[in-house]
Amino acid sequence: MADIDPVEFGALQADVKTLTNEIHLLRKEMADVNALINQGRGGLYVALLAAGAIGSALTMFVKKVFGS
Repeated sequence: MADIDPVEFGALQADVKTLTNEIHLLRKEMADVNALINQGRGGLYVALLAAGAIGSALTMFVKKVFGS
């Protein structure tokens, strides 16, 4: 069996810890991004609903005023 160099093994352990911390940070950032996307999607739905309501109200008003 090949001997394991303690210095290299310690460096590998430090690298693994660093990568693990970076993965946890990326997971948190992705959760934040998903939350922002969901907020934007909700805002889009509200805007579409408002545009539809305004358009239908305007159509009804024009039909009543011009008697079409």
